[in-house]
Amino acid sequence: MNKTRAMLDSLMGPNRNEIEKDKSRAKEKFKDSGVCKSFLMGCCPMDPFYLGGKRQFKACEKIHSEIMREQFKAHPDMDELTRLYESEQIRALERAVRECDARIAEEKARIRDDWGRKRPPLPVAIIDKISNMKRDSSGKVKQAEGLDDDKFKEKARLMSEAEDLSKQADALEAEETKKAIANAVPEEACEICGTCYQGTSAQAAHRQFKIHIAYQEIRDLLDAMNDKSSRKAEKTKCDMEQQPDGDLRNGERADAPVRDRRHRRSQDREDSRDKSRKMRDRRERDRSDDGRKRELQRRVRDSRSKARRSRSTRSRRRG
Repeated sequence: MNKTRAMLDSLMGPNRNEIEKDKSRAKEKFKDSGVCKSFLMGCCPMDPFYLGGKRQFKACEKIHSEIMREQFKAHPDMDELTRLYESEQIRALERAVRECDARIAEEKARIRDDWGRKRPPLPVAIIDKISNMKRDSSGKVKQAEGLDDDKFKEKARLMSEAEDLSKQADALEAEETKKAIANAVPEEACEICGTCYQGTSAQAAHRQFKIHIAYQEIRDLLDAMNDKSSRKAEKTKCDMEQQPDGDLRNGERADAPVRDRRHRRSQDREDSRDKSRKMRDRRERDRSDDGRKRELQRRVRDSRSKARRSRSTRSRRRG
């Protein structure tokens, strides 16, 4: 039922069964808090089409409606609303990228630990050869232990041959292990989506996964939005620096230098913060005074109640 309702909301809007008398209000339903603003902007990373329901992400529970998106695009204040909704979309995109970067770091640490702890398998022929050499070494040791004490020369020869075979087996195993490590295909973690793979074929295959495509689009969109914000901030800074001193801006003196105007703005911000702190301190004092008043009233009530109980006790004793 919930899935059906969500599908109808996305296709026909959340108020499809309501008769809206105010036509202008009907065209601004996309402003409701239950409508996903990132979807209106073109990409909600928690949409099931992207990351919603995958890995540790929950699908976005807000309304994703194409009708709402068309209303948003047709609204006369779209540019102003776009600037308002961009911050919300950037936060959502940054959260998705931050979670992915953490996963990539964890996978790389796991791969390093596995690579240092695990040894790659040796070829079957090498394993058989090493096993035979160790078996022959053990046989010579047993044969030497079975000889009588008077055959000490024969016993020493067998023990020496057994030791040589054991050393040769260990050396062969170490050499073949180095070769296997050098020829092994290491496991890698994708820098885009965090998926682990081995070899170029697996790398190419994982790039077709939906999770990789989703993260690629999310990262590209976030980079583009950050670049746009940086260019806008740089343009604003240049405009402020190139502003003539004689221009009037927000009631400032026409002949005031730029640095003086900046100083006054900074001072205004400080005054605003001081005012906010004073108001906060005043509210805390008021709350404290209210607490003391309530405590005093409670004590008075307790005292009166105690006096009534005392009078009642004395009356019962007289009776």
